[in-house]
Amino acid sequence: MKSIFSYVLIILIILIGGCSGSNQDRSLSMNYDFDEPFRFPFEVNEVRTEIALDNPYVLQQYVFHYKNKQTTQEIKLILSKVINNPEKISELGKQPYTLKNGKQAYYEEDETSQSIWWESKDGFLARFVYYINGNLDQLGDYKLDDSDLVDLVNQVQ
Repeated sequence: MKSIFSYVLIILIILIGGCSGSNQDRSLSMNYDFDEPFRFPFEVNEVRTEIALDNPYVLQQYVFHYKNKQTTQEIKLILSKVINNPEKISELGKQPYTLKNGKQAYYEEDETSQSIWWESKDGFLARFVYYINGNLDQLGDYKLDDSDLVDLVNQVQ
C-alpha cells in the first residue's frame, strides 16, 4: 500500500511540475494604451477596432478602422508586434520623413493605396494605410497629400 502511494505521489509531482513549467510564458501582457488620431484628412463617420488573437504568444495585432461610408475612403492604423522577434521596417522604395519627436517614418504609395510606417512604442511596428472602396479602386482624385499621413503619425506619437 505504501509503494502505491509513493508511485501516485511521484506521478502527481511530475504532472504538477510539468504543468507549471509550461505556464511560464502565460504572463504575457496584452494591455496597451494606444493613442488614436483626432484629426483626419476627410470626414470619418464609421470607426471600428479589431484585435487579432490567433496566437498572442507569437503575434499581437491591433487594427483601427476610420472610414467615410459615402466616399468609401478609409484609413487603417495597424499596430503589430512579433513576440520575441521585433519587426523592422523595410525602407526599400519608401520616402523617409522625420517626425516631430525625431523618429523616422517611411512613406510609400501605389495606384490604390498610400501608407506610412514607423516603429512605435512597446515594440510595435505601426502603419497607417489609406485607400478607397476596400482597396479595389485607384485613388485618382482621392489621393492624399503625403503630409496628411505624416500629420496622422505625429498625432499618435
